[in-house]
Amino acid sequence: MTQFVRFSRSSESFSFETPDTVATGNAFLPSVAVVPFRQHTGAEPRPIVTPGERVREGQLIARGSGSDSCNVHAPIPGIVKKIRSTPLPDGTMGLAAEIALSGSFDILGRKEERFLWQKISSSEVLKILEEKGVVNTFGTPLPLAAVMRHLRKEHASSVVLQLFDSDPTCKVDSRLADTELDGILVGIAILAGALDARNVVIVHEGTPPAIKKETEEAFRGIGLRTIQSDGRYPSGIPENLLTLVRKQGDSRDDAPMLFVDPVTALAARDAIVKNEPMMTRYVQVSGPSIVSPSLLKARIGTTIGDIIEECGGFSAAPSRIIVNGLVSGTALYDLDTPITKTTKSLHIMDSDTCPDYEVHPCIHCGSCLRVCPVMIDPMKVVTAIRKERFSRGVRDSIHSCQSCGCCAIVCPSRIPLHHIIREARARMPKGGKE
Repeated sequence: MTQFVRFSRSSESFSFETPDTVATGNAFLPSVAVVPFRQHTGAEPRPIVTPGERVREGQLIARGSGSDSCNVHAPIPGIVKKIRSTPLPDGTMGLAAEIALSGSFDILGRKEERFLWQKISSSEVLKILEEKGVVNTFGTPLPLAAVMRHLRKEHASSVVLQLFDSDPTCKVDSRLADTELDGILVGIAILAGALDARNVVIVHEGTPPAIKKETEEAFRGIGLRTIQSDGRYPSGIPENLLTLVRKQGDSRDDAPMLFVDPVTALAARDAIVKNEPMMTRYVQVSGPSIVSPSLLKARIGTTIGDIIEECGGFSAAPSRIIVNGLVSGTALYDLDTPITKTTKSLHIMDSDTCPDYEVHPCIHCGSCLRVCPVMIDPMKVVTAIRKERFSRGVRDSIHSCQSCGCCAIVCPSRIPLHHIIREARARMPKGGKE
């Protein structure tokens, strides 16, 4: 089905084919898991295993090296074959532990643990989230425990749950909101309690979520309300959600908030209630070049090639494999790239829907300026980046960019404006040239 999405600052729209995926449950266990150490923005964790060492399922294999670093656990039992460099879904390279499947499982197939989360103190919740390596995948991926500790110091007033995907072509969070709502809300109740938050705000598109009466009991003493998004892109960007919540709520203008997505809420629930580290990821696989579009729960470290093979392989020669959405995602060219904590979707495109193209010089049409939700001039910023002229205004614009991709969508010259700005932000010089 074709879906149309309008821009927040323009009457223009873009369309895409809504993936008709089938939830097929757990993906096959990988015979070899390639587990990257860096799976979020921040410092790379320190590996604490060596080649030849046997690891258990869920065993800590890399320890966070600071507040912006997160623990990493073995997704399968086996032998660490080597520590090597591997391509990552964000287009960079990083160190990873290569684990060959071997031995018995400590979690899979065993009776699930069920802890009474209501009796766990706030400090213990944060400690568990840190130990289990839970990453908040809403917006910039960061260790959830570190984000919450900062917000506790700032006296955060609300937890905001977005029930739809920031990139509308992804459809993972929206699918989970339909099928796993009870578990998601338990995770949100846990996070709200740990923050001593007064309010929980659920932002949705279309029909409000049907919350069961017994689930509402988890929010006793906490204000629970729903808000409908206008559906214009990029309504799911953190800054836009913040504006929406403050406009339609009664929170103080300066009160910080915790923003999370369904994937993060479920990971928090599993860590606290089931005592499970973050070892799996819901991944949607779709596109015209895949045989069987599917929504899988895959082990972190499973290679993209293995995921595609489980979905029946390629139905046609792929032109591009795009991770985390057609609008703001990244194109990959290596099937050995592993699934990480931040991987949500794979779009397998063919030459008809995603043909090769050439980037042409800017024709100064102004389309990128008209659609930019933060009202910067993307082409002007990119020109300055190419000339390495980082004036104060250019640096401010680079940091203001939301990487939503609106500018690149409408650019007739096919200039990857938001990618250029995002890469510049990642390597932003401390001083900069005037």
